[in-house]
Amino acid sequence: MRRPTRFALRFVLSLAALAPAVGSEIRAQSRSPIDSETRWTLSAVGDVIMNRRTAPFDHPGDPGFHDLANIIRATDAAFLNLEQSVFRLQEFTGWPAAENGGNYEVGSPETLKDLVDMGFNLYNRANNHSTDYGVEGMRLTNRLMDEWGLIHSGTGENLGWASRPGYLETPKGRIALIGMASTFTPMSRAGKAGPTVQGRPGLNPLRLSTRYEGSPETIAALRDVARRQGADVSDNEDAPVRVFGSTVFPGGEDRATVSLNDEDRERVLHEVRNATDQADYVVVNSHSHEPGNAFVTAPAWMEEFARQTIDAGAVTFIIHGPHQLRGVEIYRGRPIFYSLANFIFQNETIDPMPSDQRDRYGIPLDRLASEIYDTRFQVDEDGNPTTGFPIGSEWYESVVPVATFEGEEVVEIIFHPIELSWKAPRGRRGTPRIAPEELGREIIEHLAELSRPYGTEIVYENGVGVWRR
Repeated sequence: MRRPTRFALRFVLSLAALAPAVGSEIRAQSRSPIDSETRWTLSAVGDVIMNRRTAPFDHPGDPGFHDLANIIRATDAAFLNLEQSVFRLQEFTGWPAAENGGNYEVGSPETLKDLVDMGFNLYNRANNHSTDYGVEGMRLTNRLMDEWGLIHSGTGENLGWASRPGYLETPKGRIALIGMASTFTPMSRAGKAGPTVQGRPGLNPLRLSTRYEGSPETIAALRDVARRQGADVSDNEDAPVRVFGSTVFPGGEDRATVSLNDEDRERVLHEVRNATDQADYVVVNSHSHEPGNAFVTAPAWMEEFARQTIDAGAVTFIIHGPHQLRGVEIYRGRPIFYSLANFIFQNETIDPMPSDQRDRYGIPLDRLASEIYDTRFQVDEDGNPTTGFPIGSEWYESVVPVATFEGEEVVEIIFHPIELSWKAPRGRRGTPRIAPEELGREIIEHLAELSRPYGTEIVYENGVGVWRR
């Protein structure tokens, strides 16, 4: 057997010396590090569902909107989740998808221009509305954004393109954006390109699986139900039972454990590590409604994953989707926003509407699109919403955080409270403005309460929430 030469041994040892250390330290960049004294700012908002112009409000005569837009414009980077397609319906040659994220969200190019004029320059595209109008709607939107030079991430022609970062060049440094979604329609998931078959267009997915366990009493009851359905049920007490399309395993108590797909986890972390070497700062975000819109706490799997992206080099992790606020965690000097709720929520003025949505609510084709919303959203005699998305004001109250970083570490976050005119008429509801003082204090105190379990102390000062290192 041939023995390794001294040169080969020296070569192997030199490679070992260059290999990154394995541990819990935040991943260091392989290139020369940026100046830790560099101060830069990031503003971030949650969901944008927009089909009406906001430009008419962007003037000093409407300070609630204009001042808010100026806050965003003043930051070095501004992020949002674009939860819709953007094109002119009358020119669209494709068709609505059979699956949608709950509605067929689309806005005109003019609405996107208004977002650009507000200062937004980082756009997530991965969410449950990415393919409301099919792959063609997704492509048209991405094509328009590319033509306008807008930085977006989260969707693409195959899984590789959907997973890759977008890069924003700023005077303060290069910023990478990585977008993904754990809440999505099955048809919208992007697929890998193979050696002979092309990949599937779609979004960058975070797939989840749930393991159900039941107590002995629950398992016995489920076995009885399964037998009544004609299923072949094992008499073995340790055997799982399949009922209502789910498998339930015997356990000490009733519980459901949600796990993140390991392949998806590693793919995202790989992209974060790559972006850490390619950019000065890495912003990671996910569209995640889980465990549901009614919950104000993030699931354990999401908390773990968010921290893992920061360990891999991200400077922040932003979650959107639940439509209401969740807490803020400062993990190893880097912020995790567990939900930034809604920013623009014009969900009741989409017109025209595909026939699928009319069928869903029993509205004939010869009736007005507004009748869909009359069915979907209802109010009592005092004008208070009772049914549908406007049922609670929490979906129309949020914050716009402005985070100041020194290098890769956050030193201050100012939380600007906003309201989206919950009780306004349908045609005016859903557009953001700085919240009045009393409501603003309530919003900040609510956010502070949600953030306290993470050890994050947010105080109310002069109309805004403040966190300082």
